[in-house]
Amino acid sequence: MNSGTLKLITFIVTLLVANFATGQNKVLITQKDGLFKEVYWVNALDNEMRNGKSSTYYKGKVIEQGQYKENKRVGIWRFYNLESILDYEYDFDKNELLMVSGIDRHDLKRKSPCLFLGSPLIPYLFLVNNLSYPMKAIDNDVEGEVILALKINQEGKVFGFYIYQKLHPVLDRAVIDCVKTMPNDWRFIPATNMGQVVAGEYHITIEFDLEYVRQSSLN
Repeated sequence: MNSGTLKLITFIVTLLVANFATGQNKVLITQKDGLFKEVYWVNALDNEMRNGKSSTYYKGKVIEQGQYKENKRVGIWRFYNLESILDYEYDFDKNELLMVSGIDRHDLKRKSPCLFLGSPLIPYLFLVNNLSYPMKAIDNDVEGEVILALKINQEGKVFGFYIYQKLHPVLDRAVIDCVKTMPNDWRFIPATNMGQVVAGEYHITIEFDLEYVRQSSLN
């Protein structure tokens, strides 16, 4: 091996070490799950370690955007609804709500609502995709809205639930049975009042639509 080749090998090794030192040792991952798609950066030597920007899409529309550092959400994250309209911003470094759609920033400092720590689409779609329309309700032409209330404590955990707006005992029971299968690791941003964290409620509206059911049965 001549000196020129040795110098070239040394340069390449030095360049690789420099890339790792400056954080260039990343790989972009695209992961799909049905209509959901995640695009995020991971460490090149450990694809379980998220590091860098991350975006989640539903039906091609962005619903979550932010950054990870060593598998933890850091900095400002933005969460969107189905129309890709910004629902709220949250600073994970400060554990602070920065903005909520429809609420003045000054009012937000005094009082803030309980929010799902992520896109509001996630708990909604979980219920919609896991709920069955009871045949008894279909046979009796029962349709309309059920509003589920999740009771959230000061730590952002669910400690109870009930039907805030009832529709029909069969449909109400279907919602209750479904919510019992909800993931245990979901977290919420607790409500605040005059700057103090308080227990609160998170409401999810589920619409039972007979026309949708009938169209689905024809497809």
